[in-house]
Amino acid sequence: METRKVKYPVGEHDFGELRRGGFVYVDKTRYVYDVNALGKFIFLARPRRFGKSLLLSTFESYFRGEKELFAGTWLGNHEKEWIKYPVLHFDMSETSGKDAEVMNLYLNERLAEYEEDYELPNKAYLNDIGSRFSTLIRGIYRKTGQQVVILIDEYDNGILETLDSSKEEQEAMSNILRAFYKQPKAMTRYVKFCMVTGVARFGSYTLFSGPNNYLDISMMDEYASICGITQRELVDNFEEGILKIANKREETREEAIEDLRQKYDSYRFTESLDLVYNPFSLLCAFIEGRLDNFWIKSGTGKVFIKYLTRSEFDLLELEKLKVTRERMESKYSKTDTIPLLFQTGYLTIKEVEDSKLYRLGIPNGEVRSALVNQLMPTFMGISEDYFPELLAKLQRKVKDGDVKGWIEELQSLISKIPHQLFGPTDSQLKDEKEKEKAKSQSIARFERTYHLIVHMAFQMLAVDARSEISIAGGRIDMVVSTNKYVYVMEFKLDGTTAEALNQIDEKGYLLPWQADGRIVYKIGIVFSSKDRNISSYEYRK
Repeated sequence: METRKVKYPVGEHDFGELRRGGFVYVDKTRYVYDVNALGKFIFLARPRRFGKSLLLSTFESYFRGEKELFAGTWLGNHEKEWIKYPVLHFDMSETSGKDAEVMNLYLNERLAEYEEDYELPNKAYLNDIGSRFSTLIRGIYRKTGQQVVILIDEYDNGILETLDSSKEEQEAMSNILRAFYKQPKAMTRYVKFCMVTGVARFGSYTLFSGPNNYLDISMMDEYASICGITQRELVDNFEEGILKIANKREETREEAIEDLRQKYDSYRFTESLDLVYNPFSLLCAFIEGRLDNFWIKSGTGKVFIKYLTRSEFDLLELEKLKVTRERMESKYSKTDTIPLLFQTGYLTIKEVEDSKLYRLGIPNGEVRSALVNQLMPTFMGISEDYFPELLAKLQRKVKDGDVKGWIEELQSLISKIPHQLFGPTDSQLKDEKEKEKAKSQSIARFERTYHLIVHMAFQMLAVDARSEISIAGGRIDMVVSTNKYVYVMEFKLDGTTAEALNQIDEKGYLLPWQADGRIVYKIGIVFSSKDRNISSYEYRK
């Protein structure tokens, strides 16, 4: 007898289709019951593809009274009243959100559909999108005698898509969204329940009238795992997928679980210690029987990457951040990208100190790889087509202990980077004063840029690469580890390899790895600010 194939709901965010289609479903319906009891206006922020759309679809089925879909779930066993309410559901990701005109057209089309559904007059003649929305809410209430449920998914799509646009375009988008989003509160007597989800923390934008009327549950401990998959949910619901991964990778079940944890787990959104997996990547891994960067390949916008690379952004600092909650929840800016990185899922909470400072860090292997793979070509101004071949050579030589070979690959990489990345050349400056000023200002920039390039290159490989490691004797510039080799590196700008190697010896940089059985190399690398590349290197076993 043929075993029934497990159906994983990748891309399926309609609760009704998921339940009727026999897909694997992790029961989150208890949250629907609890959130509904909290109040009338609710907000939830989570990164993209984390299950927000499915959650809102579950709310929609609940408020539509579709009892049969909840058979066997927590809510199906506990809810006694199944009252049917009119539901208005807006998914802002359905539109490109590239400009205000496109957004306005989308919203008017959706309002026209609901006017037709409830046999209300078409109000296309109303030029103001807010007036048309409020008229619809009031009209449905009067026609049905029931308060209206409003669900708005990915509310900030237009904001994110215009991050790198002009101020005029951004303001035009904000004006459209502001006129639309303030209506639920203005129509509160006609509203039963309103839930808004997105990536950006809505309190940092003036799109909502009276944002204090929305209860933000994003960082409430009780809702830490309202989206995402916990370790218990993984083990209880995905045995077939775990075994498929184990068989494909020729490892034990326990090893497969650990590999999944390292690759996709460790998102933490509250002070609670509850950690969750990225559900999209997890399901894709089970379908394909392999581990890959599925989340990032599903379409992080180029606008986001362009915005990030133009900002004051330091990849080397991402594992050392200690910030306040206010900073994590603040508005994006090019002078502070931390809110953007946290809210979009590239950073997560690692630890909460007594002083209520939050230590942030990269959640897992997928995000670490994604950050570097996406940022490196854009940051360096090099074609993405160049990287696969380079990285294959670099990875092979690093794993084979070919120090000379991988340093030469790094030289080849750096030689292809436009000189503008390092700042202006002497020939581009007008006089001697400018040259002296630029020289004094660029020393730190040169050294930091070289360090970042090497760091990013190694982060793209399947090796352990860490920068600026503090030990008793000082701070090591970089350590790269494989199963067989440990490379301890000291960088010098316009210095000598002898200085670099002497520093490694004098400060005891090799001591932490000398007894672990692997071959340890000490490596001195000198960067030239004139040649803008690795000018010399020396290494010893």
